[in-house]
Amino acid sequence: MDFLTFHYLIYFLGGFVGLWLSAWVYFAGRKKRINQLFASMVLLWIVGEMTPYFLFRSISLPQRIIFFLPKLEVFSVFVFFILFYFFSMRFLHENRKFPLLNKIIVVSASIGALVAAFTNLFQKSVLLSNEMKGLDLKLTLGGKIFWLGFVIIVTLFILYRFVVNYFKSKPKDRLRIQYFLFGILSWVAINLVFNVFFPLIEDTFRYAMWGNYSILVLFGFTAYAIVKRHLFGIKVVLTQLLVGLIAVLLLVNVVGSDTPFEYTWKGSLLVVFLLFGYLLIKSILREIKQKEEFKKMATNLQKANVKLKQLDATKTEFIAVASHQLRTPLTAIRGYISLVRHDHYGHIPKKAQDALRLVYQASLRLLNLSNRLLDVSRIQLGKISFNPQPVSLVDIISSVVQELQIQAKEKKLKLVFEKPDQKMPLLSLDVGKIRQVLLNILDNDLKYTQKGGITIYLRSLDGRVRIKIQDTGMGMTPEELGKIFKSFSRGDAGMAFHSAGAGLGLYVAKKFVDLHHGRIWATSPGKGRGSVFWIELPLRLDQAKLKKDLKSFPEGGGEKIP
Repeated sequence: MDFLTFHYLIYFLGGFVGLWLSAWVYFAGRKKRINQLFASMVLLWIVGEMTPYFLFRSISLPQRIIFFLPKLEVFSVFVFFILFYFFSMRFLHENRKFPLLNKIIVVSASIGALVAAFTNLFQKSVLLSNEMKGLDLKLTLGGKIFWLGFVIIVTLFILYRFVVNYFKSKPKDRLRIQYFLFGILSWVAINLVFNVFFPLIEDTFRYAMWGNYSILVLFGFTAYAIVKRHLFGIKVVLTQLLVGLIAVLLLVNVVGSDTPFEYTWKGSLLVVFLLFGYLLIKSILREIKQKEEFKKMATNLQKANVKLKQLDATKTEFIAVASHQLRTPLTAIRGYISLVRHDHYGHIPKKAQDALRLVYQASLRLLNLSNRLLDVSRIQLGKISFNPQPVSLVDIISSVVQELQIQAKEKKLKLVFEKPDQKMPLLSLDVGKIRQVLLNILDNDLKYTQKGGITIYLRSLDGRVRIKIQDTGMGMTPEELGKIFKSFSRGDAGMAFHSAGAGLGLYVAKKFVDLHHGRIWATSPGKGRGSVFWIELPLRLDQAKLKKDLKSFPEGGGEKIP
């Protein structure tokens, strides 16, 4: 194969690849302007650059038409750069950013195209090149300044905008721009040598064909940047291209057969190859479609998750507001019921006293529920205060036990605090929250213990203190132990003996212990054998860790819980 045949084959394959790229991009988004501009750009290149070449070599044309072909090439270059400019601006979403420049580009290119097609102001002479069997265009000074100057300025401006946008864009968008940048840099570098340097310095276009080859690199990477943003898409692109090229070569081989037998077996080979090539491309397309569907599902799930988080935050905010608003009237109800029960408004019969006691207990449960809902909502919204100070844990436990003694005696249960023999050190604690932890646990124990009692132990360990709260209640199964510290979760005993509970007390207790860098857990030998709650607290808070934890509590140390 001589050089001219090879050159002819390259042009032929280039035209095939160009048509395939334009069809691929166009049908991937036929209603999108950027896809339309790209397809028009490629088709114009085929018409303006390849058609004159094949006409000159394939058909005997009159002399005047032969010398008009270079005019057609120059004309097509001007029109091509109009499309190339607007395509690039739309690719970067800057098609409306430079309105004046848009008009200047269109007017300048239109004037240049008309001058090139209908005058000889750009074209000094056209020489027949026997060496290349082609035409060698020589430009006038005006042609070099206007035509090549226009091409260089527009190309450099487009390149400049892509570089600027690359460094301004987010990392996830840079890959898309990289494809185009690689293509345009390769194209510009090659064209500066063969389509600018030689025409300006050597006054010849005889080597322009090498610059024309490079545009396929630009088209290829640009097409991929438009249609695909993910690397797995290159598999189908390369597969389609390879199958198409091999099919063309097999077809040429069939056409060149000399005998019927050659036609038969070569034609059969071509048919079999096309069948397997079709199946191969179809399988890859199916794979890509599945990946795109998975990605779409993941995106939808992500959006749904964000929406659910917003709804959850709204729900939590509503609970916080509602709970806060309920506390004031509930406090007033409890106060007036207490006054009535103690004969501040006259003597109350015993039956009415019993009814008022039940109402008072119900209002107390409702107030406790409101307080716990408010705690939960503030925890979830990150709006909870934390004010540690050196305190005696013995004093805190003693005051909580004393507060609950009346409730324990009403159920005929023993509530005992076994104070430690040795002197306990002071701990850095938020008194209100540790009291709430103990109240929540002991309140549960009193509700779910029918006989016996609750005993509290306090021991000092290595750098920590441990509280042990042991009851003789209903006990728990391993499944119940695994979920009792979750919000709105309750054990079977809670459902059986105290159906009015909401399952929030232990959840709040765990969050408050976590805030103190402590641990809380429960153990039980089994159903009917009681339970043990364990609380471990550090002697000193880790200030560095505390600062880190408080970042999730924006109001930490600020807003006080009423």
